[in-house]
Amino acid sequence: MEEITLNDYIVKIDREKTIKLYKELPKVSEKAHCGCEDCQLFAMQILNTSPDVLKFFEQFGVDPTKEAEVWRAIPNEDGFDTYTADYHFIGVIQGTDDLDWIQIGEASFGLANHDGDLPSPMIPSTFSKPIVELAVRITMPHVKL
Repeated sequence: MEEITLNDYIVKIDREKTIKLYKELPKVSEKAHCGCEDCQLFAMQILNTSPDVLKFFEQFGVDPTKEAEVWRAIPNEDGFDTYTADYHFIGVIQGTDDLDWIQIGEASFGLANHDGDLPSPMIPSTFSKPIVELAVRITMPHVKL
């Protein structure tokens, strides 16, 4: 497993396994996952975020257009949409169960070790422990479908 340091804690990541698992998953915008309007908009908008935000996802092997549970919390306020989304990757945070919000560009990320039972309706059945949940709160310019 690869290791990165966030907020003075070591996060171990099986990036290659996570990438492989994500390759097999549909995009959140596809009906095979959800395909609702919020998910379609999110999938379009997330790829146009700052390089720092995309790089943050990438270091965990997470494809930001896939796997997530997405909620458009504040739709089209002054031309912006605010979303929350939960992702997962294979790995573990050492020394703590969760990491507080980390600001990266226009997004805030939180991480937590998943200690629940598998299978879980929130996590694809192909994922196996150890799992870290990656939560994001992000505001992006509104787009139309």
